[in-house]
Order: sequence, then C-alpha cells, then structure tokens
Amino acid sequence: MASPFSPTPEDASRPIDAVLAGYVAGALEPHMHALITAHLMLSDENRGFVRALEAEAGAALDRIDAPLPQRVPRDHVLSAIYAGGYYGTGRPAQHDPELPSPLFRLVGKPLDQLPWKRKLPGLKECKVYDKGGVEAVFYHISAGSRMPKHTHAGSEATLVLRGAFHDERDLYRRGDVALADGFVEHRPTTSRDEDCVCFAVTDAPLKMTGAVWSVLQKLFGK
Repeated sequence: MASPFSPTPEDASRPIDAVLAGYVAGALEPHMHALITAHLMLSDENRGFVRALEAEAGAALDRIDAPLPQRVPRDHVLSAIYAGGYYGTGRPAQHDPELPSPLFRLVGKPLDQLPWKRKLPGLKECKVYDKGGVEAVFYHISAGSRMPKHTHAGSEATLVLRGAFHDERDLYRRGDVALADGFVEHRPTTSRDEDCVCFAVTDAPLKMTGAVWSVLQKLFGK
C-alpha cells in the first residue's frame, strides 16, 4: 500500500513540503488528508505554500492543449468529502472548537468525550483507524510526561490539538505538525503546564529504542 505521505520528491526543501504537495495533488491517504486539512485550518504557516502549489497546478492544467473534463472547484470537492463517504459515514455538525471539522467527522464527538483507553502511565489513546498498515490515533498525554524513546519503521505525522510537546528537534504547539521517519530517534516530552492532545497518522509501527524496552524485549523474547 502506498505511504500516506506519498509522493516524496527528493528535492523538497522541508520535510513537510512533500506532504503538502501530495495534499494538493490529492495523493494522500484519507486520514492523512484530514490531518493536513486540520493543520491548514489551525495554522497559517503553510497556507501560502499550498496556495502557490495549487496555482501552479492550475496553470499547468491550463497549458495542456488536449480537451479536459470540466474542472470542479476544490472547495466543492472538499465539501463533498467531509459530508461523508470519503472518511466513512456522515457525521454531525461540529460542536467542539478544539477539533477542526475534518477530524470531528472521524469521531463525531468532542475530544473530552472520546472513548480513551490507557496505554501507558500518562498516556491514553483513541484509535479511529487501523488497516493496511495505516493507523490513525488520538493521543492524550499528561502534562510533563516523557514518552518512550523510539524511532519509526515507516513515517509518522502528528498534529497538536491541545497543549504542546517538544523533542530533540523542536517545540510543537497547537496547529503544528511534527514529522518523523526511520531517520529520527526521539523522546517526545509534553509541557508541564497543560495536558497534550494530538492526532497522529502512521504507515508502520513504532520501534522502541530505550533501555527499559530493550530489557523487556529480552525478558519476553520480543
């Protein structure tokens, strides 16, 4: 199955540029598409870049001499996607200002009403999709928590919805997207003043690398 981060041009100046290009091209996996749409709704950091890509794509289509089907405005396409079908069955109108509509339609309820399940001390999760290697998960992490050190067998995108966290590379606040892959080994740590809630999409399992996990793997033969 193609990565939800496809396509990945080698000349991208920032890691997220390739993801945004895939978004404009309509090449992202649906949950990854929802994550990026939510990011663009919450933050103006990459809106200009996306508009430039869309303008260039439109200009390229206009230069094609062959007759093309009538082009449907992008807003109409997105409205149809979020009305149901593409992400699953239709959902009620949004009633949570913290949760952008593309993500609200995945769960149909506010963040604090999600069926959270305890994963680790300080960490709860609500998994909304797990199929074909792709997982889409909401995480609720207690303030001041340090997650296990890990790397990635594939790619991961994490959108901050509440609070903040930092790792060895940067600080991520509401609306920010953190990208990671097999070249990144990190240990996310949440801010001390507020719990952190994120939405993450991965295309392969995490690979734990910390000392505690190494001992457990030896004990249990995993």
